[in-house]
Amino acid sequence: MAVKCLQHRELCPFCHRIALKVCEFTEPYPRVEAVCECCGYRSYDIPMKLEKETFFEILDKLSRKEIGEICISDNCKSKDVIKLLHEGRYTEYRCLECGEEWNSDEVLKAIKRVKEVQRKVKNGEVPPSVLKAEEGECPLCGWDIGHLHEGYAVEIKCPVCGYHNEFKEEFPEKEPPPEVCEKFERPEEAG
Repeated sequence: MAVKCLQHRELCPFCHRIALKVCEFTEPYPRVEAVCECCGYRSYDIPMKLEKETFFEILDKLSRKEIGEICISDNCKSKDVIKLLHEGRYTEYRCLECGEEWNSDEVLKAIKRVKEVQRKVKNGEVPPSVLKAEEGECPLCGWDIGHLHEGYAVEIKCPVCGYHNEFKEEFPEKEPPPEVCEKFERPEEAG
């Protein structure tokens, strides 16, 4: 089944013609791919490689965050964490270093989601088909992280599980001759 994209043309950052075919995908997670039909410039993202060891590292880190051993944010990594509330299995934490707050149920949900992806990958499914997310969600653990835009690419960097994508831009070696791009207009000059 082919994934459909919302498609439109924009100004190419290399040849400066309105020839950049931009595809905005909503599945399996929000992302953008762009290719210039004039010069060949490309912008796209590459999902994180998920191997057996990667899953073990992620699940180990998440379980340490579930019990409040380390801060929820990889950007902080502090071990200076206090319990705010403890009722049965449910516990709320706060990092004294950065002020982040989280609870064990949220992290448990993230762990279950990572294990589900791990199970599907182990059974032969490819990561892009199982890494599903809504706008602003981590496609691996589901944490609400927001997404950054770098040019046309959507950068995903989860501070909770460590999932990240890599975005690439491919520039042509030289600009094509004017006759190649005649059908693509140049934007109007300001002045």
